[in-house]
Amino acid sequence: MRSSSSPFSRIALLLAGVLMAHLGAALPASALRVCTYNVENWPEDSATRTAYFRTIMAEVEPDVIVLQEVESQLGVNQFLLNVLDYVAPGEYWMMPFVNGPDTDNACYYKIAVVDSIFHEQIDTPVRQTSVYRFRLDGYQASEAEFTILSTHLKAGIDPSDEQDRLDMTTVIREYLNDYPPNSHFMVAGDFNLRTSSEASYQMLVGYQADNDGRSKDPINSGGYWHDNSSFRYIHSQSTRLDWGGMDDRYDFILVSYALDDGEGLSYVDGSYVTFGNDGLRLNLAINDPPNQVVSAEVADALHDASDHVPVYLEIQVPAKVEAATSLEFGTVIVGAPAPCETLTVTNAASAPADELEYGLTAPAGFSAPTGSFILGSGQSFDHAITMETASAGAKSGDLVIDSNDVDSPSWNVALSGTVLDHASPSLVESGIVLEDTLDFGAAAPGTHGSQMLPVYNEGYDDLQALLEVYDAEIVGGDGRFSFVGGFTAKTAGSDPAEYEIAFDSGTAEWDTTYEATLTFSTRDEQGIPGAANLDDLIVHLRAYVGVGAEVAEEDVLKLDLSRGAPNPFASQTTLVLSLPDASEVDVAVYDVSGRLVRTLAEGTLAAGRHVLSWDGRDDAGAEVASGIYFCRAEVGTWRQSSKVVLLR
Repeated sequence: MRSSSSPFSRIALLLAGVLMAHLGAALPASALRVCTYNVENWPEDSATRTAYFRTIMAEVEPDVIVLQEVESQLGVNQFLLNVLDYVAPGEYWMMPFVNGPDTDNACYYKIAVVDSIFHEQIDTPVRQTSVYRFRLDGYQASEAEFTILSTHLKAGIDPSDEQDRLDMTTVIREYLNDYPPNSHFMVAGDFNLRTSSEASYQMLVGYQADNDGRSKDPINSGGYWHDNSSFRYIHSQSTRLDWGGMDDRYDFILVSYALDDGEGLSYVDGSYVTFGNDGLRLNLAINDPPNQVVSAEVADALHDASDHVPVYLEIQVPAKVEAATSLEFGTVIVGAPAPCETLTVTNAASAPADELEYGLTAPAGFSAPTGSFILGSGQSFDHAITMETASAGAKSGDLVIDSNDVDSPSWNVALSGTVLDHASPSLVESGIVLEDTLDFGAAAPGTHGSQMLPVYNEGYDDLQALLEVYDAEIVGGDGRFSFVGGFTAKTAGSDPAEYEIAFDSGTAEWDTTYEATLTFSTRDEQGIPGAANLDDLIVHLRAYVGVGAEVAEEDVLKLDLSRGAPNPFASQTTLVLSLPDASEVDVAVYDVSGRLVRTLAEGTLAAGRHVLSWDGRDDAGAEVASGIYFCRAEVGTWRQSSKVVLLR
């Protein structure tokens, strides 16, 4: 089938390959080389000239190129397939071609560098002017868009020729004046001009009341160009002696003022090149040896491919910020050294690119370096971001990188971390009690039970460190007080750290009070920055050995109500009421609101010590709720209370 080798079938196959390559991976943003080239009635003599254009394009490597003097769609296709795709397979694609009243324009672009947006034609006299708009690949903002107008002004030096050129540029200027202010555009092509004073040139570069479409010469080389040695470096025509040699600046790329302000998309100073012209070509052929800037092979190709040489320049791309999207600072305790994380900011735009200018704004609870920062293309800088630790809280917020990135002028970095309050040791559940008494009560030798001793992390919640009880010491009491099973370090959070304390009264002396001091050492949970040693908890341990009414009344010297033992308790606590004389008594249990819960003793009791027990029930026999209760004894005008804690 012959259709597989036809130019249009080959175009279809190339398009499929280009699209697959383009969709296969996200390519980085790249800088931009724009070229204009009059290819002299292409595709005439294409069998011979194709090889020359390959040699030239391999050296120029344009990202976007506009051609003038293209005669047909066939010529457009052949230049893509046989020249550009040969030099850089699969890298180029073409903009739509319109076959106008004379020779026309063609445009090709690297799909990894730019994305096409639209094309249109301007009906300028003599020949149509083509308009091509692109956006840099990897960018989304309109600030990354630019437009190229490719035009071929009327040749000749007669007044009528000058008028034709003026008519063409007038239409172009009026078209560009309708663009928004600060638009990025270029006017490129073969202008056929000999001097910058010609009205057609001034129409493009001159000041007007509507100045939005004004262009400028990026190399600022106005003057009389024809056969003038002062401009020999920028002559672009003719490559051949039979046309007079290199003596005219016919080929131009003018830029908008927004494309020459050094910000974002902008002309790169010194990048304007008249390819193959070494400044030694005045009235000589481009390949008159020795050419100082290209090889003999390239010079010969320039000579035989066209009577013009390519002209190109480079455009820097906008800066592109790149940074992490989140930083996690972990968990610390109030007063810890401020945790620090590194935020690396990069200008990810490919060179040549605009400098990335940026500043950092940290949210409440965090701090970042202040001031302005500048990064060249590909450069990175590490910033120390810290989390404040003066107060507790779940810290979070967005650090904002404000920059001249046209796509992401505000880049957010989510910051998060937690600052905990110190643990709060206490011997009671509500409030801070650092010293208390644990009374085992009165009992006969060998009958004292163990008691539970809770250690609380008072006020604990998710923003408070765990309390670590890491050591304990019991001093005194004839060594009879001990931890059941020995001491083990424990932590307290929402639940207390509980210890079972025993009193060994098996061999204790009758009618003897034993006392000791238990000291708990506490600290914040270890392993968290800012953890500190905290207050000691001191518990006075007391137990009495020997109870009963048989104690002689003269041995009881004063009225007294002992502490409950055990305390806290779960099933029963015991108190001892001491009476120096037979007395009318009233002993009862009250809740914290003062409501009577249970009567323990009422009426006349003999002198001596009386053991009274409460099983956690009210006078009706019903179990009461866990909590704090008060056992109060009244003897005449004497009153004494003992607090007990019921834990179920």
